[in-house]
Amino acid sequence: MVGFEKPSLMPSFRVLSEDALEAIHLASLEVLEKTGIRIHHSENVLKMLKDNGCTVDFEKGLVKFPSYIVEEAVKKTPKTYVMYGRNPKYDCKLDGRHIYFTTDTETTNVVDLSTGEWRPSTLDDLEKLTRLTDALESYAAGGHLTTALDKPNNVRCLYDYAAALNNTEKLCSWSVYPPELAMQLTDYQLEIATAVVGSEKKLRERPIGYGGFCTESPLKFEGIYVEIALKLAKLGFPCTVASMPLGGATAPVTLAGNLVITNAEILSGVCTIQLAAPGTSTGADYIMGNLDMKTGLWGQGPEEGLLCAAAVEVARYYGFRVTVNGFNTSSKMSGAQTSYEKALSTLLPVLAGADIVYGAGSLEGGMAASFEELVMDDEICKAVLKIVQGIEVNDETLAIDVIDKVGPGGHYLAEKHTLNHFKDVLFFTELSDRQSYDAWKKSGGKSMIKRAREKAEEILKEHWPTPLDKDVQKEIAEIISRAEKELSKSAS
Repeated sequence: MVGFEKPSLMPSFRVLSEDALEAIHLASLEVLEKTGIRIHHSENVLKMLKDNGCTVDFEKGLVKFPSYIVEEAVKKTPKTYVMYGRNPKYDCKLDGRHIYFTTDTETTNVVDLSTGEWRPSTLDDLEKLTRLTDALESYAAGGHLTTALDKPNNVRCLYDYAAALNNTEKLCSWSVYPPELAMQLTDYQLEIATAVVGSEKKLRERPIGYGGFCTESPLKFEGIYVEIALKLAKLGFPCTVASMPLGGATAPVTLAGNLVITNAEILSGVCTIQLAAPGTSTGADYIMGNLDMKTGLWGQGPEEGLLCAAAVEVARYYGFRVTVNGFNTSSKMSGAQTSYEKALSTLLPVLAGADIVYGAGSLEGGMAASFEELVMDDEICKAVLKIVQGIEVNDETLAIDVIDKVGPGGHYLAEKHTLNHFKDVLFFTELSDRQSYDAWKKSGGKSMIKRAREKAEEILKEHWPTPLDKDVQKEIAEIISRAEKELSKSAS
């Protein structure tokens, strides 16, 4: 199970009125037409946009998007598409009727499962975290929560992708870095994906993974990543356009202003993809936050839940399939602050109707991956999904007959009505402790963090997803070895 159907009784949470949505839309169009987007390091993208009716200043790399072009691009963007897992049973259908949860990506630290201390992440950490994610049923995507800092920087992303594919059957994203080698690394990633599915034809039919790019707020693109996204789009991969501004730093501090600049960046990215490859399945990632004015770091405050819920509404205005961040915390360790911040920031965008809520398994705004957090965030997912089931009201659930039968002073424990409905109505936690104090002490008096650690350790001992075929693993190893040799030559 990787996707959860949105219940028909799901409560609705609205942040923006129809007038407010229209105002944000019109303001976004004005920014794109008046201020524009800077695209650097790509004459090809600038020329393509010029040829398709945009106003381009090649010297400044500045592109202005007429409103009619943006609105036409929105119409061309598919409103339903599929992201493919290695195993078809883990395919994710993005159709506005399902909710998916995914982990954070590319943290550069890990909370050591034995010591509880932060340290730089390794390939072994990535493999174990991927296996753990594969086992936890709430998560739709399996790999790339952290990165293998013990591998050479110029090919590290290839090690990451290969490790993810071998340790989960779920959807795997890929990233390419460093930017100066990004195009060559994309070709190697495609070789790896082709080896896994069996042929280029099969990869076009079921493109495992997806392309896309993230803007550099405010109002700026790195052209090489746009070119890569367009290359993958033409090969049939779905693409995403992500924007990650911080209010007060790379976006206006007001929540409405933050929404405008984020939406303008998303629209310009969607427009760029649709002009180059019309009909490409394109998702919108509104990964929004605010600067903490005391620390200069990502704030992770309760306003982020509002921002992300509002972003869902803005994306739905266009019919986009939308990813927003949840599981937000500025805490450096598991505990009360972490849990309440994550629960608040996850619940609101789910109630608003998000397609994907992103960010599980990390601490301090994505700085470190945590095995315990991955397990506890799985519990948050299940609790949130219980809330959005809503309340069913009919003759059976109103229970007038059983109320009359039990009467004043009776009890309902032995009633058939209770037996028939308690499993559907009540949330049964797998991790939280609901025992009495005496029973809790007798069973070891363990904290939730310790229970999460033990569950993670148990899963890692017992859960082994179906690995890639030995011949495929060998072929991938040869691809990475060749990449190391060839890219080291190009770097020198």
